[in-house]
Amino acid sequence: MKCQNGRVSCRAKRPELLALVWLVAMMAACGERVEINESGPPASEIVEYRGARVFTGEGFVEAPLCVGGKSFVDCPQNAGSRVDLAGGFVIPPLGDAHTHHFDGPNTLPWHRQFYLDAGVFYAMTLTAPTRGVLEIRDQLKGPGNVDVATSLGGITGPDSHPAEVYEALALGIRSYEEQLARAEEIRASREWADDAYFVLETPADLEEKWPLILGNRPDVVKVYLRASERYDENYGKWGPGGGLDPELLPLVSRLADEAGLRLAVANSSLGDFRASLAAGADLVSHLPCYQDTMSDPESPYYGVDTDDDCRLSAGDAEAAAAARMGAVLIVSEWAKDRPEIYVEWEKRNTALLEEAGAPLAVGSNSYGSTVVDGLIAGAEKGFFEPARLLRLATTDTARLIFPKRRVGCFDAGCEASFVVLAGNPLESFEQIRNIRLRIKDGELLAPADTDG
Repeated sequence: MKCQNGRVSCRAKRPELLALVWLVAMMAACGERVEINESGPPASEIVEYRGARVFTGEGFVEAPLCVGGKSFVDCPQNAGSRVDLAGGFVIPPLGDAHTHHFDGPNTLPWHRQFYLDAGVFYAMTLTAPTRGVLEIRDQLKGPGNVDVATSLGGITGPDSHPAEVYEALALGIRSYEEQLARAEEIRASREWADDAYFVLETPADLEEKWPLILGNRPDVVKVYLRASERYDENYGKWGPGGGLDPELLPLVSRLADEAGLRLAVANSSLGDFRASLAAGADLVSHLPCYQDTMSDPESPYYGVDTDDDCRLSAGDAEAAAAARMGAVLIVSEWAKDRPEIYVEWEKRNTALLEEAGAPLAVGSNSYGSTVVDGLIAGAEKGFFEPARLLRLATTDTARLIFPKRRVGCFDAGCEASFVVLAGNPLESFEQIRNIRLRIKDGELLAPADTDG
């Protein structure tokens, strides 16, 4: 071994203890100073980010962050390099737990840039064309990419959402008015059946299609309910309830559980929430009456919502908390000019779930936008106080999307991804737009990665 002057660091690995002892002895013989780090990379390979205030979940404190490889590490006395963040405000990346982006190779560059630019590093796609996602799946993780969990296609009922969306696109129908005018043609189309959506009407259908659903390895199973308590009335936009027969939901839940997959259920009514809870769903997307269905009587979504249709009880919230059933709040609706009663219902339902301790997360559910606009609107409308909203949009959402990973945190061993803001979002939530620096998996995102 050739001796060199200077300080030497080495990483100890217990299976190689004898080799380590030899190495230390040789270095000592050369008069070298030796620093052994059993739990991380050599100090020379660690980057220390300093001069910023770091979000604690409650507020900001000035503290350094040290990154070794793709993880945060304890800061050594002498890091290999230092970066001055010049008074910035460090937060975990944002998450989006309900999107339909990341749906194929043609849109991936746009979606990736769009999300990274907004500081959204984690996403869950709850329905997209399977064939499109499979082409890009290897690009939905890692440095320079958004980390995406996906359901691939969603499970629904006959003549039910989201078939009308995908079949209209297959026919080149873009406008809502044309969609209504050509409804029968859309119903007859099957271009995206058993791909972007799976229609189940009977237990036999489920038995037949379950191998197909599992065959492409979804990260989560997605089911659509829509006013399922009225399924037998043929209520809904395109047919019975606009979603799956609720009697099939427990069967899907059991199969998902046996496959080791989480079950996500799209809700629109109180009956949907309770059916999801009874079936053992892992999470629900949307809360009851999250969309305005009373302002336009000409709309197929029109329905006369009442308090009884839309208000969770304390018992509902406590049962959800006890079952650890998460709820994804659709923040794009917060940015809309809805009747005040809808804001009141959602604030009340969210407060009950929060008080009970049920897991919460945020999602956009709006093609072509991220969660950012909705979060800012939610802060303005008082859905949460700023620190709680920021924690919800970052740590809580990331962990709901990837429950087995150490994301949304700054402790040693957590994944080294963070965003540096120029201003304090607790004083003005608009500052979540004002991004100065982005680090993903320990790597600086260059302007080409975020700004096109």
